[in-house]
Amino acid sequence: MIESLALDAPKTRLLAARLKDLKLENVLILLEAPDEKLALASRNLHGVSVLPVASVDPRSLLSHDHVLATVAAVRMLEERLS
Repeated sequence: MIESLALDAPKTRLLAARLKDLKLENVLILLEAPDEKLALASRNLHGVSVLPVASVDPRSLLSHDHVLATVAAVRMLEERLS
């Protein structure tokens, strides 16, 4: 879990650097709401997907080795599954 994954600009290299710092590859990033900057930054990274909690499904969870979620996204997911 991470508090926030906001990017200053929709740049692939910014997201790649952040994921490298976290030592994550083949990762699903779960957010509480759609984030255009993250979506644009992730589209050129192989094995990286960004989804809002409302769009998460079992197939997207199983197709990635890691899941990185914001605290708010985890709370929303807990509410959705309870």
